Amino acid sequence: MNRRRGERTRRREAGARPAEPGRPGPDRLKRPPQFDNWLSQQLRTLYDPVLEEPLPDDLMRMLEKGAKGAEKPEEDEDR
Repeated sequence: MNRRRGERTRRREAGARPAEPGRPGPDRLKRPPQFDNWLSQQLRTLYDPVLEEPLPDDLMRMLEKGAKGAEKPEEDEDR
């Protein structure tokens, strides 16, 4: 308490933290919603065709094998 009489202290707002050196402050990180819409559209354009590709056969076999193995552990639950 090294304040002088009548001197006000600056309080941080709840949840606010001081900016780290070399990083922009929280108010500089705000983006307009148009940017988020643009980015979302660009990502969909890039990744939608990939999502429509069929899974490779070896990956399907591994998934099927894992699903069959997941049905057996009911006996081993007591371990």
